[in-house]
Amino acid sequence: MKNIYKFAAVSAISLMAAMDANAAGYQLNEYSVTGLGRSFAGVGVAGDDYSALAYNPAGMTLVKRSGVQLGTTITQVRSKAQNQTGDKTDMDFLIPLPSMFGQYNVNDKLFLGAGIYVPFGLATRYKHDSFVAKGTTGARKSELEVIDFNLSAAYKLDQNWSLGASAIFRRITGSLTSNLNMPAGTPLPAGTAGYSDFRVKGYTGTFNIGAMYEFNENARVGLSYRHKSIQKTSGKHYITLADPAYAAAFGPAGKYHSASDPELPASIILSGYFKTAEQWATTATVKYTLWHRFGIFPGKTTSTLKGGNLDVQYRWKDAWNIALGEDYYLNDNWTIRFGTAYDQSPSRSNTYRTNRIPDTDRVWVSLGASYQKDNYQVDFGYAHLFFTHGRTRNSPSGDVDAKYRSYSNMLGMNFQYKF
Repeated sequence: MKNIYKFAAVSAISLMAAMDANAAGYQLNEYSVTGLGRSFAGVGVAGDDYSALAYNPAGMTLVKRSGVQLGTTITQVRSKAQNQTGDKTDMDFLIPLPSMFGQYNVNDKLFLGAGIYVPFGLATRYKHDSFVAKGTTGARKSELEVIDFNLSAAYKLDQNWSLGASAIFRRITGSLTSNLNMPAGTPLPAGTAGYSDFRVKGYTGTFNIGAMYEFNENARVGLSYRHKSIQKTSGKHYITLADPAYAAAFGPAGKYHSASDPELPASIILSGYFKTAEQWATTATVKYTLWHRFGIFPGKTTSTLKGGNLDVQYRWKDAWNIALGEDYYLNDNWTIRFGTAYDQSPSRSNTYRTNRIPDTDRVWVSLGASYQKDNYQVDFGYAHLFFTHGRTRNSPSGDVDAKYRSYSNMLGMNFQYKF
């Protein structure tokens, strides 16, 4: 009972810290700093932190002591864009990705857990006078944040099999800020006529199920499935005009109702852990994300801007992530890890790649370490992401033709306490 009180108290403090999450990218894996150090190879079955419930809840049975963890990964996003006439713009900013997990082992068979983390997110920001913001879409700032509140349970059937399931309460907030640009050759002055600020928020639920098979204490594999979710969101759409005369082109200024019902994809994860020598362990993960239903990102407004329809076409494809990692158990206190991964982008068409999400394939290279003593463990991780060059061209949504060169750095720190 004493451990339950400790779990509740520390979880409440961690919850308040994690509620302020921000995110970069769209689908995120950054809930585990030990995973970050090996490019997220072996997620759910590595057994070295409490984040398993976010990947494969069956892996909760690997951690033999109740405990909590709180971590943060700082993500740097760096991107340079150039159009056909040589105009340039860039993005360079830092975003924190906090997470919190806790686990209570009822006995050696039943395990309960809870977590808060960010599974999806997006952030792109352009200067108001960049060539992107002066284009047809007027793209300025795009933000999407999804926070999962996860309750999980796992049961160890026998020495080989474990099963787990998670109930997930999901919160989403998003905003799209755009210039309203008046083209040349009209009776009104060309240039920026005002701004559009489209905001939504909402809630929904989904679930995650998983199974794990242990060949022995040094070899195991796990398979999990996270179900899709359809977000029912609504909010406000603000239109600001430099002069009331621009209402003829963009509709009257004011506050309107907004709505969007995007579908967040299902995913399947297959992971393995194999201790190949006294001090060495190999981890691997194959992840498949079903993005094919993400054809259109819906946006509706009661304003007359674009006839009230702000939908954007994406036509994304299903995508693979393949990761391979290695752990080196230096001694009883220190573990060193490294890894690499290939992360396939769902955006594989220049025509349907957008200025708001100029996503491309990427390759991960990462390093990490953990220090463990008594009831405490501190984890560190670093990853560099090499993005392939991307282009937006001939977009039916009006995105500016541009070439993108991007990279990302991630630095994470995690603290664990075992009761």
